[in-house]
Amino acid sequence: MPFDLNIYLERIGLETCPATLDGLRALQAAQISAIPFENVLPFLGRVPELGRDSLWQKLVQHRCGGYCFELNSLLGDALAAIGFSSRQVLARVRMGAAEGGARSHLAHVVTCDGSEWLVDAGFGGQAPAEPVCISEERQQVRDQVYRIRFEAASGEHVLERQTEEGWFALYGFDRVDVRPVDIEAANFLCAASPRQSFAGSMKFYRLTDRGFISFLDGRARFVGGGNKREWLIEEAEDLGRFMRNDLGLGYDDDTVHAIALRLRDLRRLD
Repeated sequence: MPFDLNIYLERIGLETCPATLDGLRALQAAQISAIPFENVLPFLGRVPELGRDSLWQKLVQHRCGGYCFELNSLLGDALAAIGFSSRQVLARVRMGAAEGGARSHLAHVVTCDGSEWLVDAGFGGQAPAEPVCISEERQQVRDQVYRIRFEAASGEHVLERQTEEGWFALYGFDRVDVRPVDIEAANFLCAASPRQSFAGSMKFYRLTDRGFISFLDGRARFVGGGNKREWLIEEAEDLGRFMRNDLGLGYDDDTVHAIALRLRDLRRLD
C-alpha cells in the first residue's frame, strides 16, 4: 500500500511531526525506539525486499524491524511526506578504522533550519539517537558527544563519537549521487556476502526512554541510567519473549525457532 503518514506516525508513537528541527529530532528518535535495528532475514539466509509495499508490510503492518536499507528507506518516505528537504547518502563503515570499505550503509542528509543534518535511524549501536549537524563542532546528543569532520584525503564527511580514548570514527559518507540500483547492490552485498557480519551474526538494537537494549549472538544487554545488565538467551522460548516484550518485534514462532536453531548451530561450531 502507499505510504500513509498518519499510520506511520502512529507506528512510531508520534501524534504529529512538523517540518522543523525539533520535529526532525523527534522523528529520528521515535523511529529508532519503535522500529528496532535487526538483521533477522540476512541471518536466516534471505535478502530483504526494499520495495515500498514490502517495507510497509514488514516494518509497519507486521511490526518487525530491519537494517539500514530497510529502516532508512522507510524514514526517507516519512521525510518526504512531512515536507523535509533531504537526499540519500551511502556511507563506508569504519568502526574505528582509518578508512571504510564498500559503501554499505544508507543514511540521509536533511537541510533544515539553515544547516545540513545527518539523519540516520538504521545504524544500530553507537549511533546518535538524534540528527547531528554536519559540523566539526562537538555536539551533545543525550549522553554522547559527536562531530562530523570533513576529510580531504577521502572526500568524505566522517561521523565520530567521543570516547575516553579519543574520537572514534563510525562511518564516512560523500555526496555521490545515489540511485536505486546502488542501494539494491549494497543491500545484496550486506545480506549475502560472508565478508559482512549480517549473514553470520544475529544483532538487535532498540533505543528506549531508559537507555538501550542490544543483543549479539545470544548475549543481551541493557545500558541506561548509570546501570548495566547482561544476560544470556539460549532457548527459543526465552528468545521469543525477549523479541516480543523487550524489542516489540512481531515475528512468528517459526521465525523465532529458526533464529534459535541457527544460534545453537553457531555455538556448536565455536
